[in-house]
Amino acid sequence: MTLRQDILVAFDTPSDGRRRRFTRLLSRYGVRVQRSVFRLSGSAREVQRLREALERVADHGEDLLLMTVVASGTWWQVGGVQVLEVPLVVSF
Repeated sequence: MTLRQDILVAFDTPSDGRRRRFTRLLSRYGVRVQRSVFRLSGSAREVQRLREALERVADHGEDLLLMTVVASGTWWQVGGVQVLEVPLVVSF
């Protein structure tokens, strides 16, 4: 059995093209909770693959990417948008 982690990913970029690429990539892996914030769930291997894919897209001089593991049971949300439980599916 593979241990899954809840992950929160946020990004900021001045480039519309990279913004679209980040959004398309992250949308395949999880649920958008704000314009540039995504919630994912995946194994350590899946999360590493996503990190590598994000790093290939990013301009390290202009973009900011934040990825953090959310401790089990600590996720809390206020607001009308429901966060769906979507398994992480890696597809390249």
